Amino acid sequence: MTLPSDIKHLFFETLNGDKDVLEFEHWLNTNQRLENILSPEDYLELISLSYTTQAAAYELRNLLERLVDKSEYEKWRLQNLLTKALQGSEKLPQILMSFYNLYCRGYSFLDNLGLGYGLAVEAPYPQADHWDNLTASQQQKLLASFYPKLNVEIKKVLDWLDTGKIILTGNKEPYNYYFDYADNRTDEEKASTSYQRK
Repeated sequence: MTLPSDIKHLFFETLNGDKDVLEFEHWLNTNQRLENILSPEDYLELISLSYTTQAAAYELRNLLERLVDKSEYEKWRLQNLLTKALQGSEKLPQILMSFYNLYCRGYSFLDNLGLGYGLAVEAPYPQADHWDNLTASQQQKLLASFYPKLNVEIKKVLDWLDTGKIILTGNKEPYNYYFDYADNRTDEEKASTSYQRK
């Protein structure tokens, strides 16, 4: 089943937590197209879900994960994070820390972003032991020290995703700890630059 791009995007946003369960329910109740796109069983499951229960988010996530291509979703999710970082989102520190987390969970192609920038935010030694323990001035100074090289690293990863040099499978190892991907980069592209930010 191929979902139209607008519906796929809405599913992705819901899986990513950008749209909450009740927003999704409202959209579902006002959109008649989905009934003709999904199988009768899948559509019935979606409209039968109790959207106001505590378990609704978990149940909806499980349903949507079955309906989307996991590799497409994973690519969209990572591109979304990279784009927000490139745009200088107010959540940049958290995004950079998420790159470090993704690196630790198996996306070793994020070594430059994860180790070079994410870890520097996660544990900004010697000024403090954690980002939250820095003063506002120290936080701004640390973030400013990343430029312009941070944007170069972000654009490299976006290019790898766009050109298929990195292909995310959407598969996760047991316990969702390690993420799987195909790496078609050259040895030169794989070279670490994470400690060359200054």
